[in-house]
Amino acid sequence: MPIYDQGYRRYEARGPLRSLRFWPITREALALIFARRAFALLFGFMWLPFVVRVVQIFVVTRFPEAGRILPIDGRLFGEFLNQQIGATLLLSVFGGAGLVANDLRSGAILVYLSRPLTRRDYVLGKLGVLMALNLGVTVAPALLLYLVGVGLASEQYLKWELWWIAPAIVAQGFGVSLAMGLVALAVSSLSRSARVAGLSFFGLIVGLEMARGILVNIVRADWASLLSLQANLRALAARLFGLTTRGAEADPVLAAVLLAAVMAGSLLVLRRRVRAVEIVR
Repeated sequence: MPIYDQGYRRYEARGPLRSLRFWPITREALALIFARRAFALLFGFMWLPFVVRVVQIFVVTRFPEAGRILPIDGRLFGEFLNQQIGATLLLSVFGGAGLVANDLRSGAILVYLSRPLTRRDYVLGKLGVLMALNLGVTVAPALLLYLVGVGLASEQYLKWELWWIAPAIVAQGFGVSLAMGLVALAVSSLSRSARVAGLSFFGLIVGLEMARGILVNIVRADWASLLSLQANLRALAARLFGLTTRGAEADPVLAAVLLAAVMAGSLLVLRRRVRAVEIVR
């Protein structure tokens, strides 16, 4: 009977799972996050602006003269998404601060990467958590708001001139969610404490926004708007939805370039911090 020499063979997941190996990480993390009642209540609270905007559309459809004060054209959705930037900040703090930090503290990251998972799978799994949370308060309610608008004021929204609203909602919501998610994940990877990571991320985003306000309003340095992640996101919304600016907003092109640079830098931080071995100095 012949004997065949069988050396080491790398473990391969079943065919249908090869491209979705990150999904179990996302699924289990979301289940743990929403198991906390306080977070579930916070997530529900973030939908209150949606209710307010629905009431706004309803009022304008019943009293058209109110549209002069409360416009319900494309600007409505840009203003709503700008308002939800704060929601993504809070959800990223309370839902994403410990995604990598806790794994670094407990050593679970070594367990993850000792399995048939790559570093890319790990990062995608953790990023998927923040994307799901942030898209859940940006794209999901904004698209639902658009459908409500079509139902209540079809003559207002079912126009060829407004075909761009839905694609603009997806583009802006995805940009906000991705930028916030990557930065939050990068900050989380720089600490072993979820509390420190959360405070650091919150302080970074809010601190840059405060610095922008001081430099723009007191020093009259218009270029300072480029310092703030929130201001850059608002600049993109202004271009997509035709929002009026106060003359001190960042240039949309420069804002897009800086956002791309920030996201690329966040990926580089994650590449350096997420590794299958721990280096002790």
